[in-house]
Amino acid sequence: MPPPAQTPPAPLKGGFPTPPFEGGILRETMTNQNGFILAATLWILAAITLAAGFFALWTQHALELARQGDENLQGEIDLSGTQATLLYLLSTQTLTIGGLTVPGGETDETSEKNMNPMDFSMAAVGGEIALDDRPYKGLGKACFSIQDEGGLMGLNNFYTSHLENLLGLLGVPADRRGPLLDKLLDYTDMDDLHRLNGAEEDEYRRMGLPAPPNRFLLTSWEIANVLDWKNQPGLWSKTPIPRLTTISSGGAPNLNTAPKEILMTMTGIDADTAMRLIEARKEKPFTSIREVQEAAGADLPLDPMGTALFPSAYLRLTLWQEGSQRMREVHVSLTPRADKQAPWLIDYELLISMTQEQRHEAVQAIPSPVFAPAIYPDPQ
Repeated sequence: MPPPAQTPPAPLKGGFPTPPFEGGILRETMTNQNGFILAATLWILAAITLAAGFFALWTQHALELARQGDENLQGEIDLSGTQATLLYLLSTQTLTIGGLTVPGGETDETSEKNMNPMDFSMAAVGGEIALDDRPYKGLGKACFSIQDEGGLMGLNNFYTSHLENLLGLLGVPADRRGPLLDKLLDYTDMDDLHRLNGAEEDEYRRMGLPAPPNRFLLTSWEIANVLDWKNQPGLWSKTPIPRLTTISSGGAPNLNTAPKEILMTMTGIDADTAMRLIEARKEKPFTSIREVQEAAGADLPLDPMGTALFPSAYLRLTLWQEGSQRMREVHVSLTPRADKQAPWLIDYELLISMTQEQRHEAVQAIPSPVFAPAIYPDPQ
């Protein structure tokens, strides 16, 4: 028997047969493919967007680092230029009772006399850079101050009553002041004998500390190595004690350059009297004990032979940048008459944290061409 006849597919317009996969399967396959392509496209676009975002952030970070690097480099140039300018002035200008003279302005009339550094003059000529740690504008964004170390408290040579008074002003209880002084003296003397409340090598070893060197302090910050001194919070808070002390001078402080805290260690000078003295010397430096007593409004028991009014040969330069958290401390000795030696010597240099005084005090400009802004040629 012959096989049953098969019905041929119905022809479409144009004479083409209808495919056997009509509708469902083909449409479903095409829909799935379209959905996959759409999802893949979205993922690729998202990846490109993320990559572009990361690249933009990386570029921004790299540019910021480059900008900060340029600012830091320029800041170092400004600081070094300011320090070099100050050393130049100390080598060529006169120190008067009012401070360091500068070329230009009110000190031009004395320019011929200003070629001999350390040629002290009783009379201030006006326009000097004060030596009482007053902040000034330097080159670029640099700032600076100069402190006559003769106005500070000596740590290698001091009056016991004055240093005890300073410790009290900085918040050290009365019963701890004597032991602190004994430990300082044991640290700096040349023997290993104990004072009553002092400390020598055995006490330091028990505390796991290096033995005392039995010599004078090399920097004012070395006081932190003396047993128990670092444990007194008042000595390291607002104005750290190393900023009020020196290893270069001692005895009676210079009343024209001493900070408020140092003035208050002297008999008869309280906080109000100290501020009156500081304001008076800003207007006109003291030239005699009588002027000091008139400004204080009291008969202060000052010894004319033991009271200093002139700057010493030891100066502390402090340099910092606007907005910085650190500052540079440079200790300079003026040696203009040293045979075949430099007119100044840098005793030591430190990088320390900014103090509140340098951070908050108003910075004043110096009317002198040596600190005028630099003029650069137009690159066009």
